[in-house]
Amino acid sequence: MIYLKKKWFIIVFVIFSLLISIGYGVGTYFVNYALSPSSNSDQREIDESDEVQLANDVEKQIIQNQNKETIKGLNFSEKTKPMIISSEDSLRLRGQYLDHENSHRWVILVHGYKSSNENMMSYGSEYYDNGYNVVLPDNRAHGKSDGTYIGMGWLDKDDIACWVNWVIEKDPQAQIILHGVSMGGATVMMASGDRLPQVVGYIEDCGYTSVWDIFASELDKRFSLPTFLVLDISNFIAKIKAGYDFKEASSVDQIQKANQPMLFIHGAKDDFVPLEMVYEVYDAYPTTKELYIVEEAGHAQSKDYDVKAYWNKVFDFIDKNIWN
Repeated sequence: MIYLKKKWFIIVFVIFSLLISIGYGVGTYFVNYALSPSSNSDQREIDESDEVQLANDVEKQIIQNQNKETIKGLNFSEKTKPMIISSEDSLRLRGQYLDHENSHRWVILVHGYKSSNENMMSYGSEYYDNGYNVVLPDNRAHGKSDGTYIGMGWLDKDDIACWVNWVIEKDPQAQIILHGVSMGGATVMMASGDRLPQVVGYIEDCGYTSVWDIFASELDKRFSLPTFLVLDISNFIAKIKAGYDFKEASSVDQIQKANQPMLFIHGAKDDFVPLEMVYEVYDAYPTTKELYIVEEAGHAQSKDYDVKAYWNKVFDFIDKNIWN
């Protein structure tokens, strides 16, 4: 009898240990896949049924505009100056900036996932030509900045606070706008709830509702896997390794504490950050807001679909709701 009890105990223990090991392995794989800067998670392949196809003429138009914007960004980048700050957890964060002599209007431009500030240089050129001082950070674990794990906007919102402090130290009269695209858009929304000093408005372009939501969406589209267990285990591992909770990292929760105007931008044919996400964050926003849907644009393509229309909307919103 004692022998049988011992035998069953060993069997149960082995099975339990095996399940724990498998769970840890699965969670570690997906955390490294999603949050490691060296993974290939930016090489996105999804099922054809989840893809939103652009018309040939629209795709051609976007590519032509992207090429022009890239050249504009490269020319602007050559004028910028390097900068470096320290994050609250002692990472060295690097970026570029360019300022005017007599302007107190600033913009901090926040790039997207597996990208760098190079992708925001054309945005910087446009703001600078309109009289703004421009700051272009490399997010943690991106570009030239330090970092082991990608912050997905949640860790980055605290880094943005450090960039804001850098601006205020340089210009105590600074009035700062935050403008972010994709993960940068989520960063802006998450930062809005912290009511950072001297930040007077936000431009959010195709950000997601929460880290949990965007990972759940991609888990389904890329791997055809359910959130149950897979994402729960990955979230547990992420809290240990990366230091944050996917559910806590919520744009929806953060924006409900915001108190400055925000413009929400989204491409109607975005198959990465689903269109319904922008309606959820827009509806949750408690103060001055506008919604700009670009019907023919995919993910992060709203500017490049119609550059002039994009900037007209952005500066009209800012002039009407912030400087007026």
